[in-house]
Amino acid sequence: MWEEYFAVSLMDVAATDRDVADLPDLRGVQQIALDALNLSFPVLVAIARIPGLESLVLSHAALSDSQLQTLQAAVAEVVLVEDED
Repeated sequence: MWEEYFAVSLMDVAATDRDVADLPDLRGVQQIALDALNLSFPVLVAIARIPGLESLVLSHAALSDSQLQTLQAAVAEVVLVEDED
């Protein structure tokens, strides 16, 4: 069972769906920050629906307008971080 956490940050990790498979089981987390390059949209939606999640921060997120709207409907704040190259 997961403990309660304020924030989870995997911004500097090229995580895959398998790597973050347990994140939707978190409780008490308020913010999750992810490098979304290798993550599928269904996994992002599952993470956005974590009860009590307030903010989802994504880098490398190639989302359509409808996908962004779906995430925004699931979590209070979606922040898309611009890639700095």
